[in-house]
Amino acid sequence: MPKGNFTLGAIFGAAMMAPLAIIINESRRRRKNEAETHGSEKEIMCQRRAPKRCGGAIQLKPDQYQEYTRLHDEVWPEVLERMARSNIRNFAIYYHEATNTLFSHFEWIGHWKMESDNEIERKGCKFAKAKYQQRIEKEKELFESDMEAIASDEIVRRWWSFCEPCQTPFPGQWPEMEPPPSRGGKGDWWTPLVCICHCSHWPVEYSDKLRDPELANLCDVAETL
Repeated sequence: MPKGNFTLGAIFGAAMMAPLAIIINESRRRRKNEAETHGSEKEIMCQRRAPKRCGGAIQLKPDQYQEYTRLHDEVWPEVLERMARSNIRNFAIYYHEATNTLFSHFEWIGHWKMESDNEIERKGCKFAKAKYQQRIEKEKELFESDMEAIASDEIVRRWWSFCEPCQTPFPGQWPEMEPPPSRGGKGDWWTPLVCICHCSHWPVEYSDKLRDPELANLCDVAETL
């Protein structure tokens, strides 16, 4: 090959390889950043404490089953959004026909915004003990604030005004002279239940959907039958 052609070829080849090298390096840098980001996210998720689990029970009036299920086939979007803003996840209601009992369950994740257990432990035992007590108190404060935001929401109260006539609190649970929650009554309309066992992995993240699509589809199918 003539020397001139070889020189031109080498220059041309180098010119072509330079952008390619830049692209490869950029790709490697991006993959490294993604790996570090995903690793950090995974570490954060692993450090998250279990959600706060809450269960409640109340009696359903036998003649109100159809009405109650009809209401919950189409829960108002504003109610679902208020619950989500108050850090409620995985809310569900179950029915026991023989005793006309409703059982509700939800998970609360407002404490996920707080300092993790691992972060506290890394700061030393004395710090951890004091910080842990402060965190428990702060967690209680956040939870009560979220529940109050729900209870004081006008649309939620209107929703409750349709649900309450279907329900009967357990004897001694709600003072006779106290108005129901939809009219500003204070207390536990549903009887709080104590969680005595939780066996399995707990969730560290949730879907961004407000309702389970499968359950919504089942409700739509039921209406056509």
